[in-house]
Amino acid sequence: MNIGRYTSGLRRRVGAGLLALGVAAAALACGSDDAGSTAGSVTVKHVMGETKIDGTPSRIVVMGPQWFDAALALGVSPVGYLVPGLTASTAAPWEPPIPASAKRIDASGDLVEQIAALEPDLILAPAFMVDRARYDKFSKLAPVIDSLTSAQIDPWRDQVTTLGKVLHKESDAVRVIARVDATVADVTSRYPGLRGKTFLTCMLTGPAQLMVLADPKDGSAEVFNGLGMAIPQNIVREAPRGGRLALSPERLGDLTSDLLVCGAMPSLEQKFRELPGYPQLPSVRTGSIAFVDVVDINAINQPTALTVPYVLQKLESTFAKVAGR
Repeated sequence: MNIGRYTSGLRRRVGAGLLALGVAAAALACGSDDAGSTAGSVTVKHVMGETKIDGTPSRIVVMGPQWFDAALALGVSPVGYLVPGLTASTAAPWEPPIPASAKRIDASGDLVEQIAALEPDLILAPAFMVDRARYDKFSKLAPVIDSLTSAQIDPWRDQVTTLGKVLHKESDAVRVIARVDATVADVTSRYPGLRGKTFLTCMLTGPAQLMVLADPKDGSAEVFNGLGMAIPQNIVREAPRGGRLALSPERLGDLTSDLLVCGAMPSLEQKFRELPGYPQLPSVRTGSIAFVDVVDINAINQPTALTVPYVLQKLESTFAKVAGR
C-alpha cells in the first residue's frame, strides 16, 4: 500500500487525538463513573427488543468490531471478546493494547459455553453475529444489547452514547465523541476544497468484480459525509438493498468520483490497474486514488471512535490532492 506521505500537521493532531483516547481509556479503566449515577437501571432499545440493565456492569463480553471499539474508547476492559479477523497474534493498528485479562472467544467453539464460563453481566453483540436463537440463548446468561438500528452499520456515536449511559459514564462518552468530532473539524478546516467533491469506496473481491458503496446513508459513508463529500449520483441511483453495488470490470468508467478508495489484496490491486479505462478515471488522472489493505477498508466500512481518526490520518495525503493542495 502506498498512499503517500502524511503531512506533519494532521499527523500530530490525529496522533494526539489517538493518544488522548488512550490516556482517557486508561483513566476510565481506573473508574470515572459520573457522580451519583451508578445506581438504578437503564433500558436500551435495539433490533431484538428492549434490554434492562440494573446497576453498573463490570464483566462485559463484547462481539463485533464496532461494539469492541466503543468499549475500548470508554476504557472498558472486557472479560471476553470475539471480533472477526482479530486473533491472538493480530491487533488492529488503531486500538490500544487489549488487556491480558480479556479472553479471546474461539469462533469455532461453543459460544454459549465459552461466554457462560466468563460469568458476564452484560453482552454486546451486533445483529450480523447474533440471530434470534443465539440472542435468546445469550439472554439467559446476561442482559444483551444487539445492534441499535436496522442499518447495516450502526452509527458509532449512538453506540458510544448508549454504552456510556449503561455504564454511567455519560460525560466520558460526550468527551470521546467531542475529540473525534474535533479531529474531523480539523480536516475540514485544513482542506476546505473537499466540500462538494465526490467519493467512492470499493472492495475488489475478485479479478472480475468490484463491490462499491452506493448508499449515502450507510454508516461507512459517515467519515466522508462529515467532510462535505458525497457519492456520485450515477452510483446512488443504483443503490441496492444492503448498500453495496456489484460492478463488473466493463463498468469501471462509472467510478467517476473525485476520490476513490479501493481495498484489495496486492495481486488484485495490480489487476485493477490493468483494467481497460483505468488511466482515464478522474481519480487516477489527479492522483486521488488510494489503495488500502483489507484491514484499512474494514476500518472505513465500520466507523468507530477509534477508526475515524485513524482513517483521516491514513488518507490525508489523498485528501490534499482532492482538495487541490
